[in-house]
Amino acid sequence: MRQAGRYLPEYREIRATLDFVQLCRSPELAAEVTIQPLRRFDLDAAIIFSDILIPCTAMGQDLTFDKGHGPRLTPPIRGASDLARLRHPDADKELGYVGEAIAKTKTMLRPDQTMIGFAGAPFTVASYMIEGSGSKEFTEVKRLLFTQPDVFKNLLNLLGDVTIDYLRMQIRAGADVVMLFDTWAGQLTVGDYVTQVLPVTSRVISAIRNSGTPVIYFPGQGSDRLYELKDCPANMFSIDWRTRLSRATKILADIGSTAGVQGNLDPQSLIGTEADIRARTRNILEEARGARSHIFNVGHGLLPHTPPEALSWVVDEVRRFNK
Repeated sequence: MRQAGRYLPEYREIRATLDFVQLCRSPELAAEVTIQPLRRFDLDAAIIFSDILIPCTAMGQDLTFDKGHGPRLTPPIRGASDLARLRHPDADKELGYVGEAIAKTKTMLRPDQTMIGFAGAPFTVASYMIEGSGSKEFTEVKRLLFTQPDVFKNLLNLLGDVTIDYLRMQIRAGADVVMLFDTWAGQLTVGDYVTQVLPVTSRVISAIRNSGTPVIYFPGQGSDRLYELKDCPANMFSIDWRTRLSRATKILADIGSTAGVQGNLDPQSLIGTEADIRARTRNILEEARGARSHIFNVGHGLLPHTPPEALSWVVDEVRRFNK
């Protein structure tokens, strides 16, 4: 969950020399940034340093990161003519630098450490492509969904195909497991999520699982949509910090899901005292006892103001609990 970067001074030193997209496109530097947290902390896995919008750059949009405004994609997708200009890129040729970064990182991992690849889920990536940036209201996304449903559906299906190719490329490069982030899925009603989004998301997950690689799916904020994931073929569901893990595991048991859970420490809690951080970590581990399996993690990405020493307290508590 955005393990590398921002909160580490060694990352900021590299970042000061080039822009974000350039960093993502440099296999050597992306691998270096990916491995930095594992030099500091006793972690079980590395998640490749990249961004969920990188595939959009090979589809025909320009990606920039404006200071204080986050990512911007141009031109935005607002209708059929915009959709027609998008391409289905060759993942190996046009996005292969991500695979190269994975391969380089893999050589620096111990045999017992896992290499994680990732992608944005089709709806979340589409949200940025349609809005042109992040959004609070998602007006353009819903305008396209409600007024041009065929264009919306075709965009998601194209992104589904691109995402499958992109993740398969990462797996060939050495990813042992992949994550699919649907950060903005909670912006939709449960009904729209189930009818418009979940089918293409499940298609992506099925395609990857059929190749033998496990998939962790982050379905966004809240627990309501967990009730709808009975037939979603993910191996693990990543749970945001707003939902108790015990509640999530009960819901998954109620619907007959065999998936495990990942999560779900509030990333903001890492600015607290050592005693509080350790207590919150133990509480989450206790809450996850009823799960089929559990990967300890934060409930979303680590934040720039996270004190690095806070991560060492978390890791220590998890190791103590395991013993």
